[in-house]
Amino acid sequence: MPSGPRFPIAEPRHGSLPVLLLVLTMVTGVIDAISLLALGRVFVANMTGNVVVTGFAIAGVPEFSLRTSLAVLAAFLAGAAAAGLLVERIDGRGTLLRTAVLIEGVLLAACLVMVLVRPPAVDSWPTIATAVVAALAMGVQNAVARRIAVPDLNTSVISMSMTGLAADHRHAGRPAVLRRAAAVLSLLLGAVVGAVLVRTTGVAAAFGLILVLLAGVALAAHRQLRRGPDWEG
Repeated sequence: MPSGPRFPIAEPRHGSLPVLLLVLTMVTGVIDAISLLALGRVFVANMTGNVVVTGFAIAGVPEFSLRTSLAVLAAFLAGAAAAGLLVERIDGRGTLLRTAVLIEGVLLAACLVMVLVRPPAVDSWPTIATAVVAALAMGVQNAVARRIAVPDLNTSVISMSMTGLAADHRHAGRPAVLRRAAAVLSLLLGAVVGAVLVRTTGVAAAFGLILVLLAGVALAAHRQLRRGPDWEG
C-alpha cells in the first residue's frame, strides 16, 4: 500500500509514478526530435502532429513523405493494440510500466542498431523501417501511460496540459499546476536535448540517450516494486 505522498505533483495514490512518466515524456521529446530532423519530417510519438504531416504529404508538399507518414501511423496503432493486450494480461500499474518500458527499450535498441548500420537517408527503406519500429515502441508507451492514468501525464500530447495551465490556473490546486508545467517542460527539454544531439553528435547518440532514460525508468520501477510500491495498484 502507498505510504503517503512523496512528490508534490500528484495525488498520494500515484506515488512516484508521475516522476517516471515525466522521464518518458522527455523520451518523447528526444525521439520526435530524431524523427522530425533525421527520419523524414515525421513524428513517431505525437500522432496529432503526424496526422497534420500526412495532410501535407497528401497535398504534395515535397518535404514530406506520404509512405513514411502512413507507415508510422500504422505502426503506432499496432504498438498501441499490442499494449492493449498487455493491459488485459498484467495486473498492477507498476508491473505494466516495467514490462512496457522493457519492450520499448528492445525496440529502440533495434533502431539504434539500424542507424549504426545504415545512417538515415530521407525516404530510404532502412530509414522508414527505423521510423516504423520507433513508432511501434511509442504506441506501446502511449497506451500504457493511458492505462496508468496519472492526470495530465500521457507522455505525448501536452495540449490539454497547457490549456489547463491557462484556463484553470485560478482553481487548480498546486499539484495540478506543477504536474502540467512539468509535463510541458519535460517534453521541451527532451526536444532541445534530442535536437542538439542529432545536430552535433548524430542520431545514434540520441537513441543511446533514450535507452539510458528507459533503463532508468525500468530499474526505478523494478526497485520500487520489490520494496513495495508507493502507489495504488
